[in-house]
Amino acid sequence: MSVFSALRCLLNQHKPKRREVTWDGRTYVGHCRHCGIAIERRRRGSWRKREDQARRQEEAPTPT
Repeated sequence: MSVFSALRCLLNQHKPKRREVTWDGRTYVGHCRHCGIAIERRRRGSWRKREDQARRQEEAPTPT
């Protein structure tokens, strides 16, 4: 891993292993090609660390 790749990972700007990216029904998910952490696509070209599923459930609006 290059110094620039490590710096980008520390700044939460990851790059996916493209062959391993999948659709989970909500967003594209995969793993960073440099540090291996689980990531998700926020918008085109913007990959960030994947949030915990439980926390996502808590933050989701509840139907009334």
